[in-house]
Amino acid sequence: MRWNPRRLPSGGWRPVLVGSGDAGAPHMLTGARELAASAGNFSLHNFPGQEHDIDPEPLAPVLTDFFAAETQA
Repeated sequence: MRWNPRRLPSGGWRPVLVGSGDAGAPHMLTGARELAASAGNFSLHNFPGQEHDIDPEPLAPVLTDFFAAETQA
């Protein structure tokens, strides 16, 4: 079964962070872009030079900022 974003409820969803590296397989970044574009509360963060398994060092500040913004909303 294929995921269909049109089946999601229209309101009440929390923001979703979609992360992807740009050094891995091209279909992974394409999939992340499509997923991020599929719903209004999804946002994409590209991790330059990273593959599918993103290193903790560049990931940590992005997650910190994402969750900090969520607590202030």
